Amino acid sequence: MTTESTVQESSRYETGAGILDNIFGPSWRDKTRETGFKAVDDFQRITVEHCYADAWARDTLDFKTRSVICLSSLATMGAPEELKLHVEAALANGHSHEDIFEILLHLIPYIGVPKAVQALRVAGEAIQELFTKAAAENS
Repeated sequence: MTTESTVQESSRYETGAGILDNIFGPSWRDKTRETGFKAVDDFQRITVEHCYADAWARDTLDFKTRSVICLSSLATMGAPEELKLHVEAALANGHSHEDIFEILLHLIPYIGVPKAVQALRVAGEAIQELFTKAAAENS
């Protein structure tokens, strides 16, 4: 991993994009094409730079641990679309689907049953979609 001090301003996007490539494969780039709207394009660039080059590239925590933090935070916030993406990331970072469900079950006393139910539903849907996609690709 890259240390905090080595991520220079000129390479922040490339660093973040490289991390996203490792987690999601290059297909994430298809979802972030330039839109022609400056604010939207800036938002996409800032997200890649800030979330992945600035936060994920730090070397103290491994990606698997960072995935636990993201799953927990997004479930707590009730952010289903982002949680769905990070379920995929958690699987790519070495978690099993059982790990993901256990992480979310562990949150029940901290975030409440309704948010935990929502998170478990989203995770189940995301995992089912990934299994279905993998089965279709293998047939």
